[in-house]
Amino acid sequence: MPRDEVVAYLRRYAKETAAPVQTSTEATSVRAGTDGGFLVDTSRGPYRARHLVLASGAYPKPYLPPAAAGMPGTVRQIHADAYRSPGLLPGGAVLVIGSGQSGGQITEDLLEAGREVHLAISSCPEAPRRYRGRDTVYWIIQLSLRGPEVGVWLPQPPPAGRFACNPLVSGRHGGHDICLRSLARQGVRLHGHFEGTDDGVLVFSDDVPDRLAGIEAAFGARLQPVIDAFISTAGIAAPADDRPGHGRFVPAAEPRLDLAAAGISSIIWATGYRLDFGWLDLPVLDDWGYPRHRRGAVEHPGLYAVGLPWLTAHASPLLAGVGRDAAYIAAQIAGRGTP
Repeated sequence: MPRDEVVAYLRRYAKETAAPVQTSTEATSVRAGTDGGFLVDTSRGPYRARHLVLASGAYPKPYLPPAAAGMPGTVRQIHADAYRSPGLLPGGAVLVIGSGQSGGQITEDLLEAGREVHLAISSCPEAPRRYRGRDTVYWIIQLSLRGPEVGVWLPQPPPAGRFACNPLVSGRHGGHDICLRSLARQGVRLHGHFEGTDDGVLVFSDDVPDRLAGIEAAFGARLQPVIDAFISTAGIAAPADDRPGHGRFVPAAEPRLDLAAAGISSIIWATGYRLDFGWLDLPVLDDWGYPRHRRGAVEHPGLYAVGLPWLTAHASPLLAGVGRDAAYIAAQIAGRGTP
């Protein structure tokens, strides 16, 4: 859904549930109460609760690598979280560091505006926006919601894998793939993974051809076989895969970049997010800052979580996928057991 439809959906949801929503309210601390339950301090005063659900989202804290502090002061730096439009950046070339969804979409936006763009690529996988007649996200949601019924689903990744990149696609212009080779053909200067700085010069890994091959192969190695198995096992009538190939174009890529010589005036750090439960004064987080839980029931009486990446399935942090987890937790709070 476009932005305005998402906003309207949330407003409609709040109205229909008649929940006492408090907007523009920051939770500053959560701690255990002396007689059970929780004490919650907020910017609008304290609350007491018998049950508490952590629903602060999968992307609360933009991540800036330490190297950002060493960039020249003449270059404007922002995180992708703060990006709004090309016109709000100073004139000159732009370096985007990171090729996940945000990095790819921002690069396209800058390119359409006629800006000169450099892109430092990571290892985030490319994927088709549509596959076998449906949006790829549709298949991801179906795997999460219906896959267990037919015995086909994406297995839980190891702890680090919970924070892996989402597929490199866009929702603009009706939705489409983002292909790094295509961006290079249109004039984007590709670089390898950002490694650091050397006397004012940025250094990147010298492996762009191999990196592109891995990025393009990731969908076929992990997600595609599971979707195909789900379609077959569930007896779904879906057309065959008719996607065109990526071609053999190998863009030139320099492992070093002098910002001043290249006329780069802005750096956009598309380097992802980190979980942030710094306000949660309870010993329930693992080494990755993720709540220890069983199907959303956190290891503290009355504490629950929804909307986190891979809480129970790939679709757990999506609006279309959070409902199953939420229904289970609501039933636990209401004392009804498993719904």
